[in-house]
Amino acid sequence: MNSLPILHLLLFLLGFQAPQAQGRSLSTYQPKQYLKMIDEIMDLLNTSPSPSEETLDPNETNILLNTTLLRPNLDAFLNATKNFYNKESLIWKNLKEFLPLLPNPTSRGEPIYIENNWDDFQKKLKKYLEALHKFLLRTSTEF
Repeated sequence: MNSLPILHLLLFLLGFQAPQAQGRSLSTYQPKQYLKMIDEIMDLLNTSPSPSEETLDPNETNILLNTTLLRPNLDAFLNATKNFYNKESLIWKNLKEFLPLLPNPTSRGEPIYIENNWDDFQKKLKKYLEALHKFLLRTSTEF
């Protein structure tokens, strides 16, 4: 007796019982939509006065590019956005859309500290969006 068709059926049914990927709903995840939101934020950041030529501290860069800190860093940027825009701003709205996509933090590392000035916010958010963009591209190829 050939059990291959039964095995396929069991694997198919198991797929419905398997938990969804951590942090995102597979049925609603649309990478192009989220990449467009990142571009919209970058456009706003680039039309604002440019940040100073001062570069980020290497430790800050590591924190911003660390994929295990994507969610805590997003929370930090959402909180900092309130200092520069009201909650109805496009930056705040777009950033908030990423919350369900990002996995819960597994690292004990500290999120990025954002000073209460536009220059620091702008510089760090640009670097964070770079990491978020790479994360979305990597996860979109997994599906």
